[in-house]
Amino acid sequence: MTIELAPIPEHGRSGPVRLSRETRAALVTAAGERLVIHATADPDVVTIGATSWVGALAVPGLVVRVTPRVSVTNFFAMLGAGVAPDAFDHEHVTWSDTDELIDGVAYFAIRLIDSATMRGLVHGYVAREERMRMIRGRLLVEEFARRPWSAAEPQCRFDDFTADIAENQLLRCTLQAILSWPQLAPHVRREALRVLGRFEGVADTPATRHTTPLPITRLNEHYEDAMRLSRLVLQAMSLSHEAGDQQANSLMVDMDDLFRRWIGQELDVRLAPELRIQRDQDVWLDEGRAVTMAPDLVVRRGSEVVLVGDARYSMGADGYLASRDYLELVAYTTAMALPTGLLVHCNSQRAPESEIVIRNAGTRILCRPIRLDGSYAGVCRSLDALAGLVRELADGRGGLEVPEVVRTGA
Repeated sequence: MTIELAPIPEHGRSGPVRLSRETRAALVTAAGERLVIHATADPDVVTIGATSWVGALAVPGLVVRVTPRVSVTNFFAMLGAGVAPDAFDHEHVTWSDTDELIDGVAYFAIRLIDSATMRGLVHGYVAREERMRMIRGRLLVEEFARRPWSAAEPQCRFDDFTADIAENQLLRCTLQAILSWPQLAPHVRREALRVLGRFEGVADTPATRHTTPLPITRLNEHYEDAMRLSRLVLQAMSLSHEAGDQQANSLMVDMDDLFRRWIGQELDVRLAPELRIQRDQDVWLDEGRAVTMAPDLVVRRGSEVVLVGDARYSMGADGYLASRDYLELVAYTTAMALPTGLLVHCNSQRAPESEIVIRNAGTRILCRPIRLDGSYAGVCRSLDALAGLVRELADGRGGLEVPEVVRTGA
């Protein structure tokens, strides 16, 4: 028998649930940092706490679902960063706050892959070495000299124009990962199988092969949205094997990480080409270059850094930005000799001060919210206003004075 818990809200907690020893062990192993398992006075009963990870995790005997605090439409806007929400609508499937999140993520990825490959798969040249009855490409003379008895089928090296390239392998791997989810809705499974049929002749590859983004070229640019979301889906899905036939499936997304990447992508689109956003760029903290930091947002005009910022998705139970969120930004601005830092947050409960000034330094930290509990149009207006503020700060406007220590470079 499989227990399906009522959906737990992000950073929420389930009621007591009685689990078998095998299910409890599988859950503890599979949960990792995604879920927190709380013991109770009864050794067979636990409560399950959600973190910033949303989605679903299934182990033998139990399915746990965690729903985001943001609206589903805005969640998909973050997930697809750059893909308009009307891409979520379909004559058979529409998304609302009560719809199954996993099916929505899966269907969204399938639709993007379907759209990208509808006119055929991208082909490319792949270097191959094979033994052939007819010489093709370059004959490997050294190999022929070592194995003269194989003259009937010599080793040849050639470039094969094929659909079995990294882009298509990524999309095929994503469809197969989606189909591995045991709770997938039948109509979503049918769509995934239909689209997967296009990838005949494309090799099966493990998800670990697709962690690094592929370069975007003129030939594969129409794949860009599908590849970006495919990598995210593969990161979110995992498959672990326990003793015997025990296995756990998960499709969970870290909202903290998703918010950071989404803010960077949206600002980059709005500020280009004059200003560009670099994310997770290493910055030296000390003169000896022994300690590095990685701000979420580094704003550049050409080679010049004009602003540094962090993005914090703080929609936990307390709704507060932690002191470390400010301290990290103070360290960034100090190390990069910048008078101002920008802290972008998603805080629906307790908004911090919009501006604080650091004692004995004069550095200003501006805090600006992006509300994700309203309409998508409202989110777009907030992002436009944020981009306008970044331009003002980059131009030295916005009523901010540069401290003397920064102007003189002391």
